[in-house]
Amino acid sequence: MAVAVPARNEAAWIETCLTRLLAMARDDRVALLRILVLANNCTDDTAERARRLGDDVEVVEMRLGPDQAHAGGARRAAFEAAAALLHSPEDLLLTTDADTHVDGDWLLRTLDHVDAGYDAVAGLARLKGAELRGLDPAHRARLALLRRYYAALDALRAGRSDEAWPHHFYEGGASMALTLGCYARIGGAPAPPVGEDKALFQAVRAAGGRVRHPIDVKVFTSCRLAGRAVGGTSDTLDLWGRQAIDEPIHEAPPLNVALGLAASGPALTFADLPAEIDKARALVRIGRERMLLAQAG
Repeated sequence: MAVAVPARNEAAWIETCLTRLLAMARDDRVALLRILVLANNCTDDTAERARRLGDDVEVVEMRLGPDQAHAGGARRAAFEAAAALLHSPEDLLLTTDADTHVDGDWLLRTLDHVDAGYDAVAGLARLKGAELRGLDPAHRARLALLRRYYAALDALRAGRSDEAWPHHFYEGGASMALTLGCYARIGGAPAPPVGEDKALFQAVRAAGGRVRHPIDVKVFTSCRLAGRAVGGTSDTLDLWGRQAIDEPIHEAPPLNVALGLAASGPALTFADLPAEIDKARALVRIGRERMLLAQAG
């Protein structure tokens, strides 16, 4: 199995990221683990710092052209380099971000879900607590509201999935895994400028693959507000903190749209968000009460 880590000017983060990957728990299912860093278009010492971690880390330096020097192009190049290290269709191909810390059992829990018959695993990403506490209090309050909103949405959408509950609906590059056979079936990783993570899982599903979104496969990612990918997580976090209270929240549809009850509707704003959370939580309570009544009857 192999872990692909795309990295562009990540000298401040890469050593901690790799140290966490090297320290992951292993069992007899892990005969050999390769960690590959794709240092793309770097102007700092990312590659040199990665090499300090020793022979268990392979570093590939690459200059991507203007049409590929973005999140999707870098992820695709990292996946391809890591996939070249594998042989069997059952081998596992994973990826995370250079500013992310994987949980100690990230690899083993991912393997559990692949062993259960899933072709791909979308892990759950949380923001690093120390960095989160460094944000402006008003910014943190907005992020807390969004966490509550998305948690309620997850509970409401649970019955529409064939996955066992609990699970989440996040699909991000900070934690992705799929078998080498599945990677080959989808023709390699899609490479749009942004949204390459969601595009990957969409391709898996389109090819008939099963995707698991488990809550026990966890990573902790940076909440920096100036990232490397235009339109990526950092841009979204930054926008959430500074946009006007009556502006539409980026990537946060209103409840009826999120649940598929309407194709469109009035945009959700931070002014409306507390009431929308109350509405979502009320629906969650009603659903649970109905389930308890059904079980009792």
